[in-house]
Amino acid sequence: MDAADPDLPEAAVEHISQMLKLATSKHQEAMALLGTPDPNALPRLHEVLRLLEEVELLAADAATYVETDVMKAAIKDLHQQQASVQNAIGQIQAMKARSPWATPWPWFTLIVLALLITQAIA
Repeated sequence: MDAADPDLPEAAVEHISQMLKLATSKHQEAMALLGTPDPNALPRLHEVLRLLEEVELLAADAATYVETDVMKAAIKDLHQQQASVQNAIGQIQAMKARSPWATPWPWFTLIVLALLITQAIA
């Protein structure tokens, strides 16, 4: 930590440091998941959001001990990242809902066609 409160006991400073290290690790894991290509991104994005929520809890806990402008800015950035992931989840869900392949009718039609072709060949 750059500017530790001189009134904080050493154990509190160590606790804050550990929380911030864990938060940093979880944030890095979340960002790595965002960079992973995946045809079904929803489960991955939900995991990213879960990790970012854990980071938020850790950062908010650390901020109760030491409230600095850097912590406020980091938490604000984290909220923006969470909003971006939530927006991406919403867009993917809306796109899936609009897709004709999201309903059973196109699949049913393909199965019926396959059965007709199979019977015609036999």
